[in-house]
Formats: sequence, C-alpha cells, structure tokens
Amino acid sequence: MKKFSVWLVVVLLCGVVCCALFADGGFACAQSTDNSYEFSANGKQLRLVNITDGDKVVGVYFAEYYFGSSDIAVSVSLYDSPEMPLNFAIGGNLNADQSAVRAQLVQLIGELDAYIDGIDKLANTSYDGGELTNGQHLPKSEVYLYNTATQGQRLQISADTYNMLSIAQEMYSVTDGAYNPAVYRLVDLWGFSSRIYSRGDFGLPYDRSVTAEQFWSNGYPLPEQKYIEAFSDGRFVDFSQQAVILEQQGDSYFVTKNVAPAVVDGVQYDQWIDLGGIAKGYVVDGIKQRLAQLGLQRYNVDAGSSSMAYGSYYDGGAAKLGIADPFDPMSQLYPTALLDISVQDCSISSSGQNVRKYTTDGVEYAHILDGSTGRPAQTGVRGVTVVVPDGAGDNWAAKSDCLTTALTVLGREGIVQFVNGYLKQNNIGIVVCYQTSDGRKQLLTNYDKSQVESASDAFDEFGWALERNPDGTFVYNADARFNVQQNTYKTLLIVLGCLLGVAAVALVVYHFVRGRKSTQAKVEAARRDKPFRIGDVLVYMAVVLLIAVLFVVFVFDKQDTQLQTITVIDEKTGEVLYVYNMLRGESVINTQNSRGWVIEETPSDSGVQVRFSVEVDGEQRYNVLGIDRTEPSAKMLDAVCGFHKDCVRNFPAVTRSGGAIVCSPNRLKVVTE
Repeated sequence: MKKFSVWLVVVLLCGVVCCALFADGGFACAQSTDNSYEFSANGKQLRLVNITDGDKVVGVYFAEYYFGSSDIAVSVSLYDSPEMPLNFAIGGNLNADQSAVRAQLVQLIGELDAYIDGIDKLANTSYDGGELTNGQHLPKSEVYLYNTATQGQRLQISADTYNMLSIAQEMYSVTDGAYNPAVYRLVDLWGFSSRIYSRGDFGLPYDRSVTAEQFWSNGYPLPEQKYIEAFSDGRFVDFSQQAVILEQQGDSYFVTKNVAPAVVDGVQYDQWIDLGGIAKGYVVDGIKQRLAQLGLQRYNVDAGSSSMAYGSYYDGGAAKLGIADPFDPMSQLYPTALLDISVQDCSISSSGQNVRKYTTDGVEYAHILDGSTGRPAQTGVRGVTVVVPDGAGDNWAAKSDCLTTALTVLGREGIVQFVNGYLKQNNIGIVVCYQTSDGRKQLLTNYDKSQVESASDAFDEFGWALERNPDGTFVYNADARFNVQQNTYKTLLIVLGCLLGVAAVALVVYHFVRGRKSTQAKVEAARRDKPFRIGDVLVYMAVVLLIAVLFVVFVFDKQDTQLQTITVIDEKTGEVLYVYNMLRGESVINTQNSRGWVIEETPSDSGVQVRFSVEVDGEQRYNVLGIDRTEPSAKMLDAVCGFHKDCVRNFPAVTRSGGAIVCSPNRLKVVTE
C-alpha cells in the first residue's frame, strides 16, 4: 500500500543485498555489509538494514516472516531521531556512541521477534503440536486448544489470548456480529482456511474432492446447503459473552466454550474460532507500545500491509499512504495506488476482496464470510482502509482489523451508518472502494477532497459517493462524480494534438477557399500545375503529425518493454535461485542456496522448462516454470504448493518486463526485466 520513496529504497536495498550474497543458514546473507548487520537471537539469524534516502542514511529496517503457513512479513522501520540517532552505517566501523545504539537495537529487535513469535504460537490455528523444535514437540496453540474443546470445557489461557478474545468480543458487539471470529468453520467449509488454501489438507466429511483440471476450469465446488445452514446457525456462530465466557482470577485467565456442536448426518462439529486477523493488529499494537516506552516517535510498523502503525517520518512530518486499487488484477502482488493520503501518529488496517478468492460457475467467492448467511460476503465492497489517529485509546490496530472485515460484510448502507455513528465518535477515517450492482466504481470515504491526492489515472473512474450535509452527517449519492486532473505529460500531448488538429483544419479550409477563388479561365493552367503544392504538403504533414501524436498519446503512453531476463527468487531468504537471459538463451543456477532448492533445467522446443523443488513443512513441494524464447514469455506450468495453485491458475504468461508470478506457499517469485 505504501507509496513513499524511502520504503521503495528499502525494498530495493534488501533485494540487492540478499541477491548479491549466497549463504548457508536461515537468512539470505551470512555476513554483514556496511549497510546491514546480522546477529543471532531466539535461535535464528536476524538482520538490520539501513534505510537510505539517496546517499543519506535515515534509519534502520528489520523484517521477518511469521504467522505459520501464511508467512506474513512483519517489518519495523525506525527513523533517525534525537531519542535514537540512526544516521550511520549500521554494519560499518562504529564509534562508542554508535556501538551503544546498535547494541540497544539488537536487544530491542530480539525482544520484538520473541514477542511476535509468541503471539503467533498462541493464535495460529495450525499449531497442533506436530511441529518439532530441537527434538521437542511445540505446545498446541491456545486457539487450537479452544477449537478442539467440547461444550462446557474450561481452559486456562495466557493474558495475551485473553486480551485478543476480549477485543474480539467487544468488536463483535460493536458491529452486531458483522465481525465474528466464530465463523471459522464456515471459512474452512468454503475452502479459505490454511488447512485447505495453503496445504490442500482434506479429510473432513464436508470436504469436496476436485482435480486440478476441474478447479482451473470451474473453480472450487460449492459446499452442500446442509453444512452452510448448520455452520451459520445463530447459536453455533454465537461469540457473545454468554457463548464464549472469559474470566480473570488474579493473574490467571480462563475461557469456557459454552456453544453446542453443530450436527450434520450424525457427525458433530465443534465451534471453531480464528484470531489470525486480529493477531496481526495486536502485534502492531504491542510493538507500538514498546517503542513508546523507549520514547521513539519516528517509525513505521507493518504486518503484512494489512495492519500498520505510523509515527512520524524521518523528517518529523507525515508519510504518504497509497490506497491500492482493488480492481487491478495485480494488486495483491504489486499494488497500484489509487489515491494517496497523508498519515502520521495513527493505526491503519486494510482488507480487500481481491485476495484469496476463486470463481465457480461465473460467480466470484472471496475469503470474508458473512455469518448471518453462511456465505462469502458479496456486498460490492472491494477494499476497505481504516485510519485511527493516536489518542483514540489502546489496541486500535487490532480493532481496525475487525472493522475492515465488518464493513465489508455490512455493505454500503452499514458503512454510511458507521460513518455517522461509531466512526465519527472515535474520529476514524475510512476509504472504501465500492462497486455498484451495475458495475460502476465508487469511493465511500469521510475524508475531505482536499485531503486526498490522486495517485493514478484509474482514480477518474471512481465516483465520490459520500456527501457531507451541513450538519456534518454523510449521505450516499449514487450519481456523485469526482474527477481529477490527468498527469501533466499526457495532458500536454493531448493539448498539442488538439492544436495540431485545429491547424490542419484551418489549412484545409484556407486551401479550398483559395481554390474556389480561381476563375474558369485558369482551369487549363491549374491542370498544368504540379500535383503537390506547398500548401498541400503542409496539410498532409500536419495530418500525419497529428496522427503520430495521437498514436503516442493513446498507444505508446503505456507501451510494454521487451522481456530480456527472467529471475526466480526465494522470497523467504531473498536469494536469487535462477536467472535466464532471453536474448542469449543462457542461464545461471544457484546450486548453493540456503533452503536446499533443487533446480533442474530441461530444454524444450521453444525454450526451457525449469523445475524448482524444496521441502516445506516436511512435504516435498515443487514448481515448474516454462520459458518460451520464440514468443518471449514465462508461465508457471505446474506446482505442488497447496490446493489452490494460484501461481498456475491466476497468473497468465508474462510477456513483458516488470511482470511477476508468485507462489505464496512455496515462497517462490518470478520477476521479469
């Protein structure tokens, strides 16, 4: 989402550093450079990387992957400030003061890593005790223990799980059940849980078997109505204080599942909950509180670009936040910013229906479920961003996560009510990308037009559909439109084309007016004239120039560039695994990669096929990439990477530079230049 220069520099810097050095171990690089510093903490290798703006060092960046099979990147950007000077090369030769700051950073990042990992292990539905660490089984997650508990069972839980459940119950009440972590059995039924989506792990009676060919041609088979009705029964998805009983006794915390199981064909199904979404926001809140304790005010915390917290930018001002266009088919990988807003001292959450989805019988189904219907929400809400300023209270990154889900379920009318009620009371800003029943795109936002800056031409396609009354309330106006100025370059070309068109018309008129003044007596002389006079040549040249300019404006303005190289990257470590030069037909294979990827290249009639195989969570996974040199392109042909195989099904052949194919479960990315 973010669209500001330092963030981009950081990402590029991380890529350059990690791709330049091949290493053994858990991280991409095994040694530090002047602009990076690697250290051991909590049994793994962590890394600090400098944030730069041009040649100027402005801070330090840390990132690592968490949240089980989801592999969510959590990052912390700390900017240079009086409280913590960070304007030096973190891996260079340091003086005493700089060494002390680096030592403080190492301790801080180690603490944050342990904290994030701890919340992950409490809330992740996949932690069933089967994973081994140093020969020992990990303890089952507390959410997993709740999900496997029976009606009436009382469990002792940690303070953090108690807090997350309390926040979830508060937001369940505030949204009248539109946010409901107890719909997880429905999420699983529709194929969006990690059990199905990431691992393709079938075995329950309501699972539908489907071949890859069937899935690609017609999507995931829909569940039987009897399961939808059973799992959406109001008593089964009840998450109120009477259904999920929370207790605190001194320093001890407890939860009791007071929900009867659903019964279908004689089989009992216990209520399942999922705190995965709220956990990311809870982590952001916890990191933010720790930074506040240290007096740090210049930072950015990001958990998967869906939960964020901003302090001040490195210059003490606000940063630009880009709101992604959810209608862009590539937005889940390389978000195209639709609009920009300035953010500072706030918590942010976003969600979109453009990720985790499939199409069956021509109907699109996405991952946000409506517990009242038992079906994926289909309200026309395509993307929601919630911005809560500091001062509103605690845990707002977590609460914002709940709000984005709830507003998607509530739809347009519910959003208007929330804007005039709960959001107004808490000074919360929202930006909602909405599609009407007839396909028109609209923005539902309580931001003033002066607070929003267009970030792309696509912004012109959206109508500004919330209008403020004199009393401060908002109403929906289906016919509202908000147009912004096009980019200057394109506008100048269009103006030039119009001027040339006017000039051409004027020359033609002049030419024919002059011709009409010729007398009959000069007809014979006119016949002896040269076929092209100067006036004719000018007319033809003007018309040709006009056509050329308009062609540049409307065709070459977005012209693709020629595909020259294909690079395959291990997203988990940042290492380059494979590079193919389309022009020369040559390749380079990294056989010393740290995760043990086995890379096999096989020539084909038109190019090569490359098989990448690796062990993931004890299972052998692979991807097969096809590269065509006759019609330069790259396409993922096959994969074992979970059930949905998005890298094969959702990504067309890449035929230009700047394209990408991503296999999220296997953490493999293909980029083209």
